[in-house]
Amino acid sequence: MPKYLLTFEKGEPIRWLGHLDILRTFERAIRRAALPIAFSNGFNPRERLVFASALSTGVTGSAEPMSLELTEPLAAETVQNCLNAALPPGLQIRACEEIPEAEARDLLKGYDRAEYRVVCTCPPETQESLVETAICDLLARTQITIVREREGRSKSVDIRPYLYMLALVPQSVANARLSLDMVVGLGESGAAKPTEIIAALAEPLPDIKLRRAHRVRLINRFTI
Repeated sequence: MPKYLLTFEKGEPIRWLGHLDILRTFERAIRRAALPIAFSNGFNPRERLVFASALSTGVTGSAEPMSLELTEPLAAETVQNCLNAALPPGLQIRACEEIPEAEARDLLKGYDRAEYRVVCTCPPETQESLVETAICDLLARTQITIVREREGRSKSVDIRPYLYMLALVPQSVANARLSLDMVVGLGESGAAKPTEIIAALAEPLPDIKLRRAHRVRLINRFTI
């Protein structure tokens, strides 16, 4: 059965939708567009729709990969146009291409890093040099230990191996705001979240707080 790789945008109007809400929105759009979607087997069959990585509530994204499987072939442009006509504002397909069966199995699993741009609040007197120094000191550390809570249990995790890049956006320190670019790991091999990176950076900069996070792209280890 034909499979397609789609890249979609989650924009500002729907940034407070969680991953399950996004999934249900796509399922409804597929039904409205009357696409011949394939279903899984089993007691509770679901549409064959797979996301490379869940996007957190409150986080927007420019290029989020997903795949879907149809029961009959359609032109990629037709799939894209039909879905865009059925999707709400703020959620749009930016690219669509048919992919070979063999490639489809591993393609989405290859995304192991994510590039973010985040906006933080900071004191009005914050100087760019102090931020740069704090970033350099953080990147020079051999460990960045954070505590994660899950199901009532606490676990200490070293996220330093999953922080690949952190940089201040030039000339972004103004009006009690600053912007940072970062690349962090994601997936089963290990991950770091923007909230965790900003929390670590807040140790030398105690008044910095995460305001907005935007995922610019996912990075696939098979295509770099």
